[in-house]
Order: sequence, then structure tokens, then C-alpha cells
Amino acid sequence: FGFAYLGGFQYWLQVNMFRKMFVGMDKVAEMPLSKKLVDPSALSVIAKQIAFDIAIHMPFMYFPTFYCVKELVQGPPGGNVVVDGLSKYKENWVVDQTAMVKVWLPADVVFFSGPLWLRLPLRHVVSFGWTAYVSFLRGA
Repeated sequence: FGFAYLGGFQYWLQVNMFRKMFVGMDKVAEMPLSKKLVDPSALSVIAKQIAFDIAIHMPFMYFPTFYCVKELVQGPPGGNVVVDGLSKYKENWVVDQTAMVKVWLPADVVFFSGPLWLRLPLRHVVSFGWTAYVSFLRGA
């Protein structure tokens, strides 16, 4: 899960697709932090990336994928991976989303405010701990 999702999908999403979705992302990422903090358009680009990650990516891409992969690996033989995974995703929605916001909101502020070259290495470090936490919490 970690290699394919964190190493592949997140790069595609947060570098390739974000460049298309959030025009000016590269320019903002190259700006010194002192300039970002006083530039309304830079703050807007950063805020939009954070909002997308917290409100769309994590709840509707990451978590369903996590639970379906978990069912594939640990579920009963012959079980319906998608139905069972999404059922657990739904059961754990409130706890998962609350924990996600507590971890990823402050992390995203740092990631999306920093240089682009540092975004994914930092994200991978936090993701490693996050995935371990969620796996432990969900009995993996």
C-alpha cells in the first residue's frame, strides 16, 4: 500500500495534477516563506491545496483505498473486498476524519507552504507514521 499509494499515486496527484488544478503552484512553491505570507494570491494557492487534501483527497481517495487494500490483504477468503472495505470505511468515518484533520491539517500547512522538492519527502515521513497509526488503530 505504502509504495504504490504514497510513492506513486500521491506524486501523480500532488505534483502532476496539482499543477493543473492550482495554477501558480510552482511559482508559489519557489517563493520565500516571507513573501508567501504577505501575498494574497500565494496564500490562496496554498489554502486551496490544503482544502483539497483535507476535504477531498484524504476522506474520499485515501481512506476508501486504505480500507479496500486492508480487506484484500486481511479479509476473509471469498469476501467482497470493495463492499467490506467500504463498510469499514463508513463505520470508522467520524474517528478517522477527526484524527486525519488533527494530523494532516498542520502537516499540510507546512508541506504546501514549503518548496515543492521538499513536499513529498516530508509527506512520506508523516505518511509512514500515519499509516502505521491507522493500521494499528484498525487492527492491522
